Amino acid sequence: MFKKLQFHYKLFIGFSLIIFAILIVSSGLFYFYTGSIVETNIVETQQQTAQKIQEQLELVLSQIDNLTISVNASDFIMNLLENMPDEGEANYFDKFPRVSEELRNYLFSLTALKPLKGRISIISKYADYMDFSNRPDTQNITKNDVRQLDFVKEGMKTEQFKLFLPPHPDEWSNKGTVFSVVRPLRNNNYEIQGLIEVSYNVEALERLFQFKNQSQVLKGVVIDANQQVIYDNFQLGNDKSWLLNTRLASDAYGNYEVKNPQDGKAYVVTFNKPANYDWTILLLEDLTVIQKPIFILRSLTIISYLSIFTIFIIILYIYTKNITRPIRSLKKSVISVNMDSLRLKLNLAQGNELTLLAQAFQDLLDEVKGNMNLMVESQAREMSAHMLALQAQMNPHFLYNTLAVIGAYGIKKGNDEVMQMCADLSDMLRYTIDLDNGQTKIRTEIAHVEKYLKLMSLRFEHYLEYNIDIDESLWDMPIPKLTLEPIIENVFRHGFNDVEPPWVLTVKGYIKERRWYIEMKDNGNGFEAASIEQLKVSLKEGNDFLNPQHFTQSKANGGMGLMNTFMRLHYFYKGEETIEFFNAAEGGAIIRIGGPLVE
Repeated sequence: MFKKLQFHYKLFIGFSLIIFAILIVSSGLFYFYTGSIVETNIVETQQQTAQKIQEQLELVLSQIDNLTISVNASDFIMNLLENMPDEGEANYFDKFPRVSEELRNYLFSLTALKPLKGRISIISKYADYMDFSNRPDTQNITKNDVRQLDFVKEGMKTEQFKLFLPPHPDEWSNKGTVFSVVRPLRNNNYEIQGLIEVSYNVEALERLFQFKNQSQVLKGVVIDANQQVIYDNFQLGNDKSWLLNTRLASDAYGNYEVKNPQDGKAYVVTFNKPANYDWTILLLEDLTVIQKPIFILRSLTIISYLSIFTIFIIILYIYTKNITRPIRSLKKSVISVNMDSLRLKLNLAQGNELTLLAQAFQDLLDEVKGNMNLMVESQAREMSAHMLALQAQMNPHFLYNTLAVIGAYGIKKGNDEVMQMCADLSDMLRYTIDLDNGQTKIRTEIAHVEKYLKLMSLRFEHYLEYNIDIDESLWDMPIPKLTLEPIIENVFRHGFNDVEPPWVLTVKGYIKERRWYIEMKDNGNGFEAASIEQLKVSLKEGNDFLNPQHFTQSKANGGMGLMNTFMRLHYFYKGEETIEFFNAAEGGAIIRIGGPLVE
């Protein structure tokens, strides 16, 4: 079906398919490349946010921990706790308010530079209790109540230096939720003399996920070293295992995708493990929010490329229609040609290449018509005799005349290059056919080679580079006719075959030690090892040039022209010739011929 379409539609459909394929490939590459960049930027931003929140969390925990360290390093507090007597069920700090006041003043001095944001609680080894805070909501509790607190039980016998308590109800005020750090206060003998607890309201964790430049609160989760959720700021449900991933145990930072089984939403979880503490921030972002910019990008890409494709199609249709209009006109004119008139009905006002082609075609038709008339007259008179004469007496001058006609036609059309080509080819034919005694001079042979290379350079345009450098002392040296041209022709037939241009050919003539040499070097394929060996064997055998088996092998190896040249050179110089051939180190072949100087 496609073959039956007009050339205009074939051209239009072909270019349309090419443009469509290019747009499809380019749009796909653009979408995936930009999409990956957008997704990477979003993930990197989320990673940076998680790292920033993690650093803020570590800063809060560090402030609390440093405060407990300062208390543990205080000689005043340690001496007080170490020398404190057991007052039974009476609270020592209530019984001796002066001591309590001195302790409060000391704690105030520790927090003077950085105002206390939570509560400091000091507990002696006898469960005496005193707190220091800026909130008057401390409830009255007994020493027995203090002994029943879980962190007091664990802290009084732990071997650890500190305990991190996840968010829990505030046991001192029974109001709100706090998280705290508990540090056993040990003397120089490593005996626990009491505990210090520094607690912050859980609002400090909530503020970590709030940013001034964001209108909504980020979804965040805090897990401990055992990957237990200790805090979250949104509804996770009872089963929180869907949040966890094996990467939390192996990687220092990263992200992974999870799906909430309750609402079916997918999230990207970003984490960044702490450097000094065991609490890790998990930052959750709805996967649809991350993919939304990518979906927008995909829609814009599809719309943009469809618009571009539509514009291209319209422009291409108009262009192909206009560019093929002269072809359609020429086609109609050619179809309308008949043998009676041989005239084209053309509108020659367009002045483009197709119009000039049509004019040249019309000129050819006119010449054909004239030749047809001559042929009809000639055939009516002497058809049989004339045909036999043409077949039996093909005169080489016909070729010369034909080349002369072509050259004249080139002049007529203003193409001097065609005329020169015909003149050079005519001279080469004369040189080839006129064998006389089969001998010439290097001057004449080089002129013949120059014309041949000139024609080949016109044929191959910029692909061929050649250079001829002949010592003038060689001009009058005798040489068999057509010695150099077959060798150079062999380079084009075999040496440059399947070789990427530019092709470089050098012809150099010189005199050395009373002998003349002509060296032909190319950058082609070079000789095969088998061909070199076969030629060398044939040269050593001397009289083997006339062996029919040798010519069969030479022809099979592509060396028929070379062996013919070597044979004629051998007989011309009666064995005193020089014939060398080998591959150049940088690639290509070198053929060197020579003979003795003739006075």
